[in-house]
Amino acid sequence: MFPSMKLSLAHFFILYVAVFLAVVLVAWLFLLRTRRRSDLDARRIFICGSCQSSFTERVPYQRPRCPRCGALYENKIVKETS
Repeated sequence: MFPSMKLSLAHFFILYVAVFLAVVLVAWLFLLRTRRRSDLDARRIFICGSCQSSFTERVPYQRPRCPRCGALYENKIVKETS
């Protein structure tokens, strides 16, 4: 296909490094995208007012129920995680 094309050792090394850096860049961008998506899905940790168990919830605009006793949460957020 390319009979007259010959790669010198220097050109081969530059091509090898460029391909390696491209793969690292793509992996880094994928990691950033995944991390940004998980930051958007940050969980909040709640403590139930009835049974004192802690639980996490992702939906901030709904009143979550305790998975242990079923009580609605009463504004006792322990911390927000990211």
